[in-house]
Amino acid sequence: MKNLRLIPLLFMANVALGYEEPAYEVVRETDRYEVRDYAPYLVAETIVAGGFDRTGNVAFRRLAGYIFGGNTGRDASRAEPVRMNMTVPVTRHRDDASDTESTVYRFAMERAYDRDSLPVPDDDNVAIAEVPGGRFAVLRYRGRITEARFLEHVELLRAALESDGIETVGEPVAAVYNGPWTPPFLRRNEVMIRLGPEPR
Repeated sequence: MKNLRLIPLLFMANVALGYEEPAYEVVRETDRYEVRDYAPYLVAETIVAGGFDRTGNVAFRRLAGYIFGGNTGRDASRAEPVRMNMTVPVTRHRDDASDTESTVYRFAMERAYDRDSLPVPDDDNVAIAEVPGGRFAVLRYRGRITEARFLEHVELLRAALESDGIETVGEPVAAVYNGPWTPPFLRRNEVMIRLGPEPR
């Protein structure tokens, strides 16, 4: 009976497995983190004033609104809204270009689209951008996705990379793969940090 109760939980936790995610290749694995090479990919992004714990609902409404039809298609003869598929992960990071505390949220776009074929957002707070490809160190963890827990794992990853003599660049990124209905102990969360050029 106990195993039967676990079935729906496992199903909900693994719904994300059916979603498309940006293409990458794992080039190295340690007992603490993974190193991945990512290809460039397009995202819909929005910037919300405030830190992680206060901005998620606003950001998700904007981005979900865009992919679920809050847009104008590019078909000149029939510019109707386009409903796109959800992807993973949803990412967020501190906006280092702002003088005030702001958070950048991103939904990866399906690889079937390019800049010319993606529909135009109806909301001026949503923009299409390209994330440059490159090498990232990634630490995976489970549980709740508060800013405090994210920063705790950022420090763990930075310490591991420093111990291995690996330099990083830019802001650490929080990547979330499961919806809020997933039990915390089954969630896949990641810290991603872009790596600097390797010494010659």
